[in-house]
Amino acid sequence: MTSSKTLLGDGEHIVKKLWELSAKIYYCYPQYVGNRKVGNKWWRKLLIVWLLFWIVVSFSVLWYMNSKAVEKRKETLTSMCDERARMLQDQFNVSMNHVQAMSILISTFHHARNPSAIDQCTFASYTERTAFERPLTSGVAYAVRVLHSERKEFEKRHGWSIKRMDTREPTPVHKDNEYDRDGLEPSPIQAEYAPVIFAQDTIAHVISVDMLSGKEDRENVLRARESGKGVLTAPFRLLKTNHLGVIKTFAVYKTDLPSNATPNERIQATDGYLGGVLDIESLVEKLLQQLASKQTILVNVYDMTNISHPISMYGSNVSSDGLEHVSALNFGDPFRRHEMRCRFKQKPPWPWLAITTATGILIIALLIGQIFHATINRIAKVEDDYHEMMMLKKRAEAADVAKSQFLATVSHEIRTPMNGVLGMLHMLTDTNLDVTQQDYVSTAQASGKALVSLINEVLDQAKIESGKLELDAVCFDVRATLDEVLSLFSGKSQEKGVELAGYISDKVPDVLIGDPGRFRQIITNLVGNSIKVSSLIS
Repeated sequence: MTSSKTLLGDGEHIVKKLWELSAKIYYCYPQYVGNRKVGNKWWRKLLIVWLLFWIVVSFSVLWYMNSKAVEKRKETLTSMCDERARMLQDQFNVSMNHVQAMSILISTFHHARNPSAIDQCTFASYTERTAFERPLTSGVAYAVRVLHSERKEFEKRHGWSIKRMDTREPTPVHKDNEYDRDGLEPSPIQAEYAPVIFAQDTIAHVISVDMLSGKEDRENVLRARESGKGVLTAPFRLLKTNHLGVIKTFAVYKTDLPSNATPNERIQATDGYLGGVLDIESLVEKLLQQLASKQTILVNVYDMTNISHPISMYGSNVSSDGLEHVSALNFGDPFRRHEMRCRFKQKPPWPWLAITTATGILIIALLIGQIFHATINRIAKVEDDYHEMMMLKKRAEAADVAKSQFLATVSHEIRTPMNGVLGMLHMLTDTNLDVTQQDYVSTAQASGKALVSLINEVLDQAKIESGKLELDAVCFDVRATLDEVLSLFSGKSQEKGVELAGYISDKVPDVLIGDPGRFRQIITNLVGNSIKVSSLIS
């Protein structure tokens, strides 16, 4: 919970920082670059760059996670392929070691004994009972070395003639009695022969067949006795099953030879050739069936001795996945090279985790971009409204100034003739007037003074609005000013039935310094308002 809150707090802090940064960019950019329209244009470009950047980031995340998935899939394929190659190679080596060990048995109980202690029945029984030690071999056979001068005696002793390998197109058969061994032609005359005299029951059909009469077997036999090591043939169709197979051949010598023996010494000391037949197609299939994941990958085994023309020993080329791994196979023959190629049977699944992650990043980036876009639009609208209000304010202020100027001008123009009227009335009071005329003149003077006071108020209002109101600082009698105001409202108060009286404390001096006009104006407003309110109450 603490870590979750911390992450949320950090996210909120980041969003606030981004908000402040966007606002600073929006407000400061026009200040340093140009007007607001230019700032808006560049902000749109910045928003587009933001979206393009996160699109690139999303595809980069998709590519990275997908490459990691492919790499993991490749590692899985490598592990599975290497495991199968190792198992095949280990079982092959175990089988061949047991085949090689049989050469000691033949040398001891066949060539060193006279008569031989081994016949076909004994060899077939022994090899069948020990077949579990050679899980990859389809059968074991032993061919003896026979010189041409020994051929007739050899054939007479065994009761059959040496046959050549069948050159006809082989037809698969599944039972020993279906294979017509007597139908094979006699082996052609040559310096020496290598007829099979002992064979496991599974390959008993090769008895009497000359291994030197076939091209692959001849090369195999000659290489084995010259090198003193086990050698492999190229893949070929087996006589009985028509499956692809190979033969690993070991030479059996009369005496123990030193490791530095020459090829000629090895040829002279050769007694025969022990071979193990491997049905590659059946054996690899049997090996793969032992693994639980047999159906997951496709396995191909190739003979790569001739790189330009590799020979497929097992498997098919049908696959939906282009991913491939190659594992080297070492069957003990340095002359021949083999390898195992593995591929997945099915196409790789969609990288949904990578797709959802990249899509989520892109959606978040788009949402943030939308938030910024809406925010900037909102800020722009508020700013537009602000500028519009400022313009309206300036217009209102200009109109108010024009109004004040108009009022000041009109008031000034009106006050000039009014002063002339008041002056004439004052001069008229100095003439001989009766009581009625004197009363009329007094009334006209009071009205003129009221009108001048009204004009002064208008001028004062204009000065207040323009901020140019000035107060006088002169000596005046506050009691006399108050009596003038009360006498001005005496008639009106009598009509309203209101008694007016003024009281000034003895502590107030007779003369004050101030603006008597403003003081009179304030008292006049207060008294006038009081009379109006009192009349409404009554």
